[in-house]
Amino acid sequence: MKKIKLKIFPKTFLGSLSLIIGIIVIAFFLISILTPRFYRAYKEDALNKDLNDLVSSLENKNITEITELLEEFATKHEYGIDLRDQNGNTLFSRSIGMMIQQTDSVVGSIDDGNVVITNDVISAKQTLTDTQGLPITLNLSLSMQPIDEANTVLLRVLPYVLLISLALSAAVSFIYAKTITAPVKAISKATYNMRALEKDAKCHVTSSDEIGELAVNINELYGRLLSTINDLQNEIQNVAAADKEKIDFMLTVSHELKTPLTAVKGMLEGMIYNVGVYKDRDEYLVRCGENIDALTTLVNEILNASKLELSPSPEDFINTNIGKLVKDTAATYEMIALSKQVSIDIDINEDMTGLLPAGLFYKALSNVISNAVKYADEGGTVTIYTDSRKLLIENTCNPLSKEELNRVFEPFYSGDENRGHGLGLYLTERILKVCGLTFEFVPFTVGMRFIIYLE
Repeated sequence: MKKIKLKIFPKTFLGSLSLIIGIIVIAFFLISILTPRFYRAYKEDALNKDLNDLVSSLENKNITEITELLEEFATKHEYGIDLRDQNGNTLFSRSIGMMIQQTDSVVGSIDDGNVVITNDVISAKQTLTDTQGLPITLNLSLSMQPIDEANTVLLRVLPYVLLISLALSAAVSFIYAKTITAPVKAISKATYNMRALEKDAKCHVTSSDEIGELAVNINELYGRLLSTINDLQNEIQNVAAADKEKIDFMLTVSHELKTPLTAVKGMLEGMIYNVGVYKDRDEYLVRCGENIDALTTLVNEILNASKLELSPSPEDFINTNIGKLVKDTAATYEMIALSKQVSIDIDINEDMTGLLPAGLFYKALSNVISNAVKYADEGGTVTIYTDSRKLLIENTCNPLSKEELNRVFEPFYSGDENRGHGLGLYLTERILKVCGLTFEFVPFTVGMRFIIYLE
């Protein structure tokens, strides 16, 4: 048999409806059972109290006074009264104020020997003495027929009470189920949209109870999930870009190494076979040595570039005196500048500091200052100064074209054959990135300007 699956609203509605109806039926049943018992007990207590009070007022009085008092008592109460002497003769009698329906069998009990209880009547008797000291028996009785009639009426109105209760229960259950399930359904709809990773998906539940807290937690969790996914996507893109950069770098390295190696191999084969101009081995051995030296320099630069794959650790970032570092770096290029009659002007605060990996930052500064001196016009100037938290390095030269500026940071790019292997600015860019610094390389009126932002 297939199990019926109900959604949360009908489940809540039917559950609350069943609970309310069950409570009403049980309450009605308890009322119908317990009311007669409590009513009978209440009447028994009242009967005993009235009998005790009446006997106390009649004690040691003559028959005439007793009869007058009983007449007065009868007008105020609906008890059946029976007064007899010691021989059983009736001295006073009054029937119960309403007709008693007799039953075929009478079931009763006696309480303390004085109270007689049946299905229809409860009665109690006590003995008193008149003025002559003769015993007189007083019996009071009370009909239980009103409570029996009330039970009958209660049973007759039961169907109507149940119908009204059912209607009210259905209305209350509907409102309750709607109130309870609305935020749950809203959360369910929102999480369904979250499953599709919709960026604007959100639980719009503003209650301050546990359901509201659940909605807030889901929104926070989903926000963190989207942030993590976004970070992972960015990381994947960065890794893909880095992998492509490595491949391009290796292809370029292969080409750059192949060219001088081919030249060396050609010269060596020419000298081995004593062909043409290569017969002058002394000259071409010197050329081979120069090519080998160039290869050594290139390999060292490639190794330096590969080391930058590892970012500096937090411990490498120390408080560095930038002013002193700049002056020490510029001092190493003074001889080269003098040979070209290039002056190096420095206007920088020696107390200027920054949180940097000093070794890496020195390499970047060295590359920039080296290029500034190397490519400055003969008799020109290299100027190093600061502006707020910006370090500026300028040289007088022919400004680079827009095409050259677009490619100047590519590995092994150089504008002409005499500009080296083209790894200097490539390494500088990578160093400044791992140091967390931004920079600009722009032309100005009489040369080029390299700006490092130290914020």
